[in-house]
Amino acid sequence: MTHHQASAVALLKRIAGIVIFIPALISTIISVLKYLIEPKTGMQEIAVTVMDFLQVLIKIARQYTPMLESFWVSSPVPDIGSWSSSNSVWFIVIFLLMFVGLALSASGTRLAKRVRNISDGVTERAVLEAMNGDQARSRQELEKLISIPNTSIFAQAGQLYIAPIFWGIFVYIVLHLINLL
Repeated sequence: MTHHQASAVALLKRIAGIVIFIPALISTIISVLKYLIEPKTGMQEIAVTVMDFLQVLIKIARQYTPMLESFWVSSPVPDIGSWSSSNSVWFIVIFLLMFVGLALSASGTRLAKRVRNISDGVTERAVLEAMNGDQARSRQELEKLISIPNTSIFAQAGQLYIAPIFWGIFVYIVLHLINLL
């Protein structure tokens, strides 16, 4: 990949990562909020009072965010009892899309940093070549000699593999504890 192609790919990866991450984050948060206000049986009086209060707060939040109405309507509510139900599977898919978006954005950032470092190196090399006199190559000629390898999102181990497991366990524990109330 040439210098200019690598810059364009880095920018596209960053934008695509953000475009995937933000809706997935909003949908996941709204799914958890919808799970909170879902009626549960066998709750103690204090838990019912707290859930009523949360339900009022969530309804107020929904009222003041009309631009997110499509998320409020279509975000899946996970079923803790059956993770194989369609709503739970869609919740997991959307939850994982957050981390794919983060990994894509991080891959674009790494590629942009690599391009910037190589550009600085080309500038330094052009200055050294200019000191040689007649045999000096221009910056454009030096850039044509460079081939920049692409970065893969699968190399982002922390954001693509470890973080979803950690946050998945955390969300499961929180939802399970809420279910015990």
